[in-house]
Amino acid sequence: MISTMFREGIKMLYGVVEILRKIIFPFLVAMAIFIASFPILGQQISEESTVVSLDFAIAETLFEVLDSPVAMGGVDNFRSWTGGGSVSANLIDIGNLPYPNKELVSTLNVTAILIPLQFAYLEGSLSRIAPVKEFSPYSESSMTSWEKMLEFTKNIGIYVEREHEANLFISDAEEYFRDVRGAYSFVSSPLLIIQFIDESHVRVYGENSLPGTVIDQLGLHNAWNGSSNRWGVSTISISELFNYEAHLIIVDTSHLTGREAIQRGVMTSNIWSQLPSVQNDNFTLLNANFWVFGALPSALRFAESLVEALEEPTTP
Repeated sequence: MISTMFREGIKMLYGVVEILRKIIFPFLVAMAIFIASFPILGQQISEESTVVSLDFAIAETLFEVLDSPVAMGGVDNFRSWTGGGSVSANLIDIGNLPYPNKELVSTLNVTAILIPLQFAYLEGSLSRIAPVKEFSPYSESSMTSWEKMLEFTKNIGIYVEREHEANLFISDAEEYFRDVRGAYSFVSSPLLIIQFIDESHVRVYGENSLPGTVIDQLGLHNAWNGSSNRWGVSTISISELFNYEAHLIIVDTSHLTGREAIQRGVMTSNIWSQLPSVQNDNFTLLNANFWVFGALPSALRFAESLVEALEEPTTP
C-alpha cells in the first residue's frame, strides 16, 4: 500500500512538473524576449546604424536622404564653408580628413564607409571596419555634369537603401531649376566665376564645375572657355582677367581663416581697379554658403545665392 501511495505521489508530482513546464517555460521565453528588447530591463539595444563619409559632397547628400547618423571628417572645415544650417543634427565628428579617427569609427555601428576617388588608398585599412564604397559626382564620364550629379545622388540613395528619398530630392531640385530657368535672361553678360587664391591668382570655374553646372541649368552663360581639371577648375593670374568681358561673380571666402586679408588686398589693388569689369561696376560678391566641390545640396544653395545676387546686386 505504501508502495502504491508512493507511485501515485510520484505521478502527481510529475503531473505538476509537466503542467508547470507547459505554463512557465513559454512565459519565461516570452519574458526573456521582452527583457532583451527593452533597454531598461535588459541590456541596451544596439546603437543606431551609422554611415561614414570621408567627402563633403557625399556627406551633404547623405544629410538629405538619411534620418540615421552620418559620421563625417573635416566637420569644422565644412561648417566654415557652408554654415551650420547645412549640417545634419545626427552628425558625428570623426576628426580631420583624410585621416579620420579610426579608433572612434570602430566603436560605431558602421554599416558603410563612403569615400571619394582620391581617397581610394584608404580602402584597405577602412575595409577592416566596414564595407567601403567609392562615389564622386566628378568622375570621368560621357554624361553631362548635371547628369553626373543626379546619378551620383541616386546611386548613393540606392547604396544606403534610401532610393525613394534620393529620387524625391532629385525631383525637387529639377523642379526648382525648371521654375527659375530663363528668368534671368536680362543678364546679358556671360558670367566669369572666380575665387581669390592669393594676391596674384584666382581660381576660375569651368562648365564641368559645380558653379558652371548651375549657371548652365539657370540658362546663363559661362565666360570661361579655357581648360579645367576634373573638378572643373583652373588657376590663372589676375592679369588674365583683362581678356574677358564678363560679369565677375566672386565667390566670397572672406569668412574663412586667413582669406579675408587676401580678398581685401586684391580688391583694393591697382590691377583690380583697372579691370574693365570692375571699372564698369560689372561684378558681384557672392555669399559662399555652399561647398564649391559639392553635390546637389550645394548646387541648390549656390543657385539660390546667385539668383539673390542677380536680383539684388551686392557689389561692394
